[in-house]
Amino acid sequence: MARTSLAIITLALAGCNIQEPPAPVAAVAGVQVNCIDISKVTGRHAEPPSSIIFEAPGASYRNELASSCPGVERANGSELIETESQGKQLCRDDTVRVYDPVEAQATGPRSFPKCRLGPFTIVRRG
Repeated sequence: MARTSLAIITLALAGCNIQEPPAPVAAVAGVQVNCIDISKVTGRHAEPPSSIIFEAPGASYRNELASSCPGVERANGSELIETESQGKQLCRDDTVRVYDPVEAQATGPRSFPKCRLGPFTIVRRG
């Protein structure tokens, strides 16, 4: 009986020491991250000559492309941005196509080059 009581007391005390996992870190402007949750992206637009802004609830992320991208260099506000990722996140080294929808009607979006993403920098929070 004493062993059973001791085991119950030990388990009860151990339960008191369980800590909740830490809350996610709030978006802090200027911080770089390698990936963002693609399902939360609500908007995207090119900023010539070499960056794309991804809008999400609570933060905006600027991605400085890893190399030049003709579609971003020629961006005029009417371009489409198509992302290609391997999962639920859009990460550094994933690719995007940036193209004019009118041009794409004639040649198809696949005729535009893929551009490789760099790191994401938080530019706005909340």
